[in-house]
Amino acid sequence: MQAVIIAGGKGTRLRPLTYGCPKPMLPLIDRPFLEWMVNRCREANVCDILLNVQYQARQVIDYFGDGDRFGVKIRYIEESTPLDTAGAIKLAEPYFTGESLIVFNADVLTNLDLLALIKFHQETSADATLTLTRVPDITPFGLVEINAQNQVQAFREKPNADQALKFLAQGINTINAGTYVLEPKIFDSYPVGEPLSFERKVFPNVLENGLKMMGFVWDGYWMDMGTPEKYYQAQVDVLQENVPFDFGDRVEQVHEGIWVAKTAKVDEGAILEAPCYIGEYASIGKDARIPSQTLIGANSLVNKAIASGIYSAGSMFV
Repeated sequence: MQAVIIAGGKGTRLRPLTYGCPKPMLPLIDRPFLEWMVNRCREANVCDILLNVQYQARQVIDYFGDGDRFGVKIRYIEESTPLDTAGAIKLAEPYFTGESLIVFNADVLTNLDLLALIKFHQETSADATLTLTRVPDITPFGLVEINAQNQVQAFREKPNADQALKFLAQGINTINAGTYVLEPKIFDSYPVGEPLSFERKVFPNVLENGLKMMGFVWDGYWMDMGTPEKYYQAQVDVLQENVPFDFGDRVEQVHEGIWVAKTAKVDEGAILEAPCYIGEYASIGKDARIPSQTLIGANSLVNKAIASGIYSAGSMFV
């Protein structure tokens, strides 16, 4: 099994956060989100990773190198121009080994069981398996229709309110959750170096060509971190332990929901309200109040009450 992580997008919906940083390198608590994804691959015994990069690619390459310090092998697929999601995969074709590909979008935080997904794909002998999830409001999303055996039947455009009611009445309520297991042969007929979309081209073609496409429905945690609001909520959800996250030995949980780096200094008079996070080498003074749902970045100084939110490294409130 090989992993392909699509991490070349500009993250325009997350601006201004992404003006100086590629979206997958934005921190999840105390490390780049992409590191969390790489660790997830390794934990699922998928250690051969092809990493698609384009926007500010050098930041990604300099951080991860060949992957050795993360216990994986990483090779980079650099796009000179954006090729869309599937075009980036086609560009990686020279590195394919013939094994199945597990494909990730680098902006989805989830507790998806990767081993269960891989097993499902193998046991159903699928040519493509899409992870699907259910959301309270389906109107912002295209829908994926599956039958009683979880085989994909059709793709539906984003519905309006009236159409949504009809779809829900028919039991059509699953959306693409952004993680796939694919057999490399589905890319054989496409040219290299041209834009290619999974949603508009590749997946519909799989159905048209009579190949087997399955839907793996996951009702656990799922968050598209593509906007500042959702990016912030994802941090809070980690602090509330709604999704697995390994804080490592650099951080300790001093009280339920209160996470403090071991190198941080917190005065006894300071008030810390759960959930919150205090980063490495941060200094929290005796008159400080860190409200619930707050993350203090590394090397920050806080000597007074502040509002909840995410504070970047080096923030100062005196």
